[in-house]
Amino acid sequence: MDIANFNALIAWIAQHPEWAYATVFLAAFSESLAVVGLFVPGALVMFGAGAVVAVGSLDLWATMAWAAAGAIAGDAGSYWLGHHYRAELPNRWPFRRYPKLLEKGTAFFHRHGGMSIFLGRFVGPIRPVIPAVAGMLGMPPARFYTANILSALGWAPTYILPGVVFGASLGLAGSVATRLALILVLMLILISGSIWIVTRSLTWLQPHIGQSLVRLQTWAGSAPAAHPRSARGMIAALLDPARPESRVLMLFAVILIASAWMFFGIIEDVVSGDPLLAVDKSVYHLMQGLRTPISDGIMIALTELGDAAVTLPVISAGLLWLLWKRAWRPAAYWLAAASFGAVLTVVLKAGFGLPRPLPLYDGSVAFGFPSGHAVMTIVVFGFLGVLSARELSLRGKFVVFSILAMIAGLIAFSRIYLGAHWLSDVLGGLSFGMAWVALLGIAYARRPAPPIAARSLLALVSIVFIVAGIIHTTSQRDADTARYAVQRPVTMMALKDWWRQGWRILPAWRIDIEGENEQPLTVQWAGSLEFLSGRLMAQGWREATPMTVRNSLLWLNPRHAVMQLPLLPHAHDGRHEALALIRPVKGAPDHRLVLRLWPTETMLPAPRTPIWVGTITEEAIQRPLAWFNLPRDGRDFNAPRRILLDNLSGLPVQRVIRNAASAPVGEDGNIVWDKSVLLAYQPE
Repeated sequence: MDIANFNALIAWIAQHPEWAYATVFLAAFSESLAVVGLFVPGALVMFGAGAVVAVGSLDLWATMAWAAAGAIAGDAGSYWLGHHYRAELPNRWPFRRYPKLLEKGTAFFHRHGGMSIFLGRFVGPIRPVIPAVAGMLGMPPARFYTANILSALGWAPTYILPGVVFGASLGLAGSVATRLALILVLMLILISGSIWIVTRSLTWLQPHIGQSLVRLQTWAGSAPAAHPRSARGMIAALLDPARPESRVLMLFAVILIASAWMFFGIIEDVVSGDPLLAVDKSVYHLMQGLRTPISDGIMIALTELGDAAVTLPVISAGLLWLLWKRAWRPAAYWLAAASFGAVLTVVLKAGFGLPRPLPLYDGSVAFGFPSGHAVMTIVVFGFLGVLSARELSLRGKFVVFSILAMIAGLIAFSRIYLGAHWLSDVLGGLSFGMAWVALLGIAYARRPAPPIAARSLLALVSIVFIVAGIIHTTSQRDADTARYAVQRPVTMMALKDWWRQGWRILPAWRIDIEGENEQPLTVQWAGSLEFLSGRLMAQGWREATPMTVRNSLLWLNPRHAVMQLPLLPHAHDGRHEALALIRPVKGAPDHRLVLRLWPTETMLPAPRTPIWVGTITEEAIQRPLAWFNLPRDGRDFNAPRRILLDNLSGLPVQRVIRNAASAPVGEDGNIVWDKSVLLAYQPE
């Protein structure tokens, strides 16, 4: 859904709140209903309703009332089912399809008694069956409905209020929130997807691998050629279901085949110029369009976690620990996995010689395919999982492999986001790394080594990874920020050309993620920001309080004066403002003027003087629910510009008019702008 459609949806909700309240009621009712609640994302709907409350389209108390009513009704329906069918309930559809769920609910009820209704409201999978169990086991109606109502009154704000805070935070973050929120959503999808793949793979493969082993062993041993030294005979001996390592070998074989198939398929597409290359360019341009300073900082930190300065200490720590434990065979495989993985990656890069999207490196790593970060992250952490898996429980495997998959996925995503690799580079690196780990895993699992105290190894590697990551990211931040900065070409323009007509080629609107017109850029300044700042501060302007983690708490205190509140960063074309000044508005204590300037790729020659574009708005501070401050940019762009014109008296200044063609209509038809732009420059 694009921004325009989202805004239209919010406006429709504001005009028809009864439908939104009905949706909230039905979601809460369905989530609380026996078994049905397993498939209804009621908590997500409550969170979304809270976000809509934050933008003023729904009333908070009405939303929470409808949510609580739906939760009460859903639990009441479940209780009636249990009370009506009693001992027959486990044999009734749909309960007979989920016998273990009903058993867990019964055990939970016996353990907590009457409190289970209240506690069960907030407990994951068993929540929808607790009321039915209470009815089945004969809980008195008075006790049930007391707990039901009280728990619903606590449940509704617990899930709605975080949505209110989230919605308000998006408003606080201004236009940059769209890009940042989308990046965070993509990262959340990546994290949850990694965990889902690991969980589903382990859950699905457990029973199927056993069945496949039996069939394969039967096939290998049934033929006349099944001599012990024949191919079938060796398969029969190797994949004997009675041998504990057979399941692991089968799993590695599946991973090896799938990864190798994917890797060679990507090579074919890259070499032959198939549509994957067009996808590469589309993804690259999409990621560059999503870039903001905040998400850049996150992605640079993630990509640094895959640098050799972090992976080498991890490899060394694991190797030394294995040698100290005299685990010679695991140590040899660990060293082979890392060293040959690194060497093969460099050989493949040099062999294919495919360029990166941007020339970021020199030497043996200058080429892009496959991604070295993707390969080494998968190899190091993947083989760490191979060494540890045998000594972990099934739940332990879920946790360890989910974390490892999450780390690898985030580092790989950061490489695409920063423009260091094409999508095909990263996919090729991940598939090659998986194939290499699976191949080594097969060789390692054929002759299992003695136990190696896997939990201690995981703890040591985790500590080294965290410490090395912190040291490297803090020491390398400035250099990598410059390395991965968005590269933009510079255009030179004479002062007289800019003053006459050249100003027209500079952007007329502050551009959001999808190219939407956010605000008109009503100011252009040629000169140093220090000079302009000094002139304006003599006229009553002041530097805005910067937005930091500590200062952000000021937005939660509605008693602070408007001039004390930090200024929230706005982004234009993926960059935050380079200058931000504020000034009080006479007679309006909850308003302030805000001037923001962004750099352009246009400069004046001899001496090189940058040209900046900016907005000047009158920002109003609203206080929804009296819990926090919420800034709203004014829609009148003429009156603030006239004030700035008066404050620039004595400088070369002129007011120019954009025509209709160069000044497209904004998304918000209520803006007040006469298409005038204020030009000013620093005299020599």
